[in-house]
Amino acid sequence: MNKVFISNEFDPYFNIAAENQLFLESDEDIHLYLWQNDASVIIGRNQNLYAECNLTYMKEHNIKPVRRFSGGGAVYHDKGNVNFTFITKEKKADQNYFLRLIQAAVAKLGIDCKFSGRNDLLYQGQKFSGHAYFTDDDNYMYHGTILVNVDSNQLTKALTPSKLKLESKGIASVKSRVVNLSTIDSKITAERVKQAFIDAFQCESIAYIDQSNFKAPLQNMLSSDEWLFNQSPAFGIKMERKLPCGNVSAHVDTSDGVIQNIKINTDSLNLYHFEACEKELIGKTFHEDIIWKCIQQYISKP
Repeated sequence: MNKVFISNEFDPYFNIAAENQLFLESDEDIHLYLWQNDASVIIGRNQNLYAECNLTYMKEHNIKPVRRFSGGGAVYHDKGNVNFTFITKEKKADQNYFLRLIQAAVAKLGIDCKFSGRNDLLYQGQKFSGHAYFTDDDNYMYHGTILVNVDSNQLTKALTPSKLKLESKGIASVKSRVVNLSTIDSKITAERVKQAFIDAFQCESIAYIDQSNFKAPLQNMLSSDEWLFNQSPAFGIKMERKLPCGNVSAHVDTSDGVIQNIKINTDSLNLYHFEACEKELIGKTFHEDIIWKCIQQYISKP
């Protein structure tokens, strides 16, 4: 029996954990999951948070970093977009059918769209929806997002990496010009988009889920540093900052999000030997703040 699940929660860690749980419990019917998140940046399974977004800006504006289970690129979410997921068994999956359903839903909103080669939906050459799929142990999901009224200023700033000289071995996102559907037609809202999907899907039942009636066991794991940072591919990075003593740079090599090697230099007239600081940092999870705090504590010692 085809069924629609609608999340009443906006916590991205719950929503992605719930998506994964529905995926693990898939059967040969096709189910549709509809959900919205609070402000967050969702990166692909094999991406590097530092290469994809500005974590300092995100922290200042309470934007949550999230690593999903599937591949693909980084996307910005807030309550101005609607996320959809089709879930079934791999042998029953038909991507062309899912694409036709999405196109039918968008047509109900009066939008004539085209698909690009990367499974993006375009309106007059501008992207308003990106898609990806994920399979594991005969379970299959096809998911994506519809931009309705996303904060485009926050999207741009959150998805612009901080000015670090970084060499990442992860999979980089492809930047695209994007457009909100509400810009095309001011009558289009998130609720109208969800209803359009429900109508196009012609479901037999609807279930509303939240943290009180649906168990998503991996929710806590998704918000942990171990998952967010220690799953990052190996990368090298050069950090620079002007401190009271002069310009200081740190060259860092990481693997699995952990500092493997670090070399600290400065143009200060004072003589500093950073070996003790470097030794202290090796083996720690890579965080800009941790490195600068250690350096500042060292140079402030009498």
